[in-house]
Amino acid sequence: MGEFVYDAFISYSHRDLNWARWVQRRIETFRIPKDVPDQTLVGRHLRVFRDQTDLAGLEVQEALRKELRASRDLIVICSPASAASRWVDDEVRYFRSQGEGRRVIPFIVDGEPESDKPELECYPEALRSDPDWHALGANVKEIGRNKAFLKLMAIILDLRFNRLVDREKQRRRRTALIAGITAGIVVSFSTALIWRNVVVSRRNQVLSYDIYGAALVAISQKENPDAEDVEFLWVSAEAGNTEAMIFLADCLLNGKGTEMDPDQAYYWYCRGAEAGDTVAMIAVANCYFNGTGTEVNLEQSFFWNMQAAEAGNPAGMLNVAICYADGAGVEQNAEEAFHWYRKAAEQGYDLAMYNVAQCYMSGSGTDISPELAFHWMRKLAELGNHEGMYNTGLMYQYGYGTDPDAREAYLWYREAAEAGDADAMYQLAICIENHFGTENEALEWYQRALENGKAEAAAEVERLSEGQG
Repeated sequence: MGEFVYDAFISYSHRDLNWARWVQRRIETFRIPKDVPDQTLVGRHLRVFRDQTDLAGLEVQEALRKELRASRDLIVICSPASAASRWVDDEVRYFRSQGEGRRVIPFIVDGEPESDKPELECYPEALRSDPDWHALGANVKEIGRNKAFLKLMAIILDLRFNRLVDREKQRRRRTALIAGITAGIVVSFSTALIWRNVVVSRRNQVLSYDIYGAALVAISQKENPDAEDVEFLWVSAEAGNTEAMIFLADCLLNGKGTEMDPDQAYYWYCRGAEAGDTVAMIAVANCYFNGTGTEVNLEQSFFWNMQAAEAGNPAGMLNVAICYADGAGVEQNAEEAFHWYRKAAEQGYDLAMYNVAQCYMSGSGTDISPELAFHWMRKLAELGNHEGMYNTGLMYQYGYGTDPDAREAYLWYREAAEAGDADAMYQLAICIENHFGTENEALEWYQRALENGKAEAAAEVERLSEGQG
């Protein structure tokens, strides 16, 4: 893997963003076994590229192709949404065109590979249409999320799947032993605390549900709730507290403080949604979309997203827009998609602002308007979003939707660079070297861009370093 900048590139549909983030985080924090065949991996974390921008018309596609060329493996988050995405299909086709020894690894989160039902197909056309391609990947629905991840890592590291499963079992046994020793010390206190919480909460059911507020806030701030916290959530949820219903459902969905139980998670999300909580409505929509605790039902997913949207929740508005854009659970309608993107953007929702800008650039659901595209991208930048800052810099540099202004381009590149954007660091170095500063300043930003994964900066660091010598 040494000749590549990245160990893996993650390709995905925006509907599968949470899955892509989860896979990236798990890969980057995975502890490499010492007996891995490629010993250059020992002692370091894997490097993963996940595309977070798709601004059309400003050379971003070529930038993504550079990252694809710099990646050893391509992980495709497979679902009906990604199968319908032409961006995912383009990335797969381009990656496979780069020659032998470059693996495409499907990570199936929904749908069925090579299905007879088009609505369930989860492979992009670039994979379905190639009779010589044979899948070697992982399916969450077949073996569960954690084992699917271990299978993915076994493929990436060229290790036996059972080797990683056994290691995980050993780790859990060690964790359980430590937890057991700790639990023995505090068991009497914990039992008393659970009972006290049950008695107090039941005694106060007749009072305002606000009595649970402080306790719920304290629980929500914990990364891993305790068993007594979950017991308190059960009692509070059964008493009718909608916030407790959502927290409890989250614990059941993720196995925090209790056994993982998607069916119960779905039940409590539904209870919260029926009580009028818009966050719970969106959670129910996600359950129907992903088949979590219930059967996949895109029409019901759209229905609950629309309920949240009409109640004023901007995340629900964004989801409704995406449903209209993709034709998921409702007839595809670009105008309705733009309408809901715009409503969410007007509520200050940053992801929606980005999509509104895209619609104005591409003419999707509205007239093309570079000026309005620039307006919304700049609003996004002013919220501190580094993608908005970087793209605003591009717009000033190329005069898209505004007058060309090298100084403004430089200033926005600098804002994005200081927020950690490697592309902006690279552009900033070019600006400083050619217009605004000295070679010393340029060298600093080329170096920072290189340290943050911008491989092209290496040649510039070498050139300027030699110039200084």
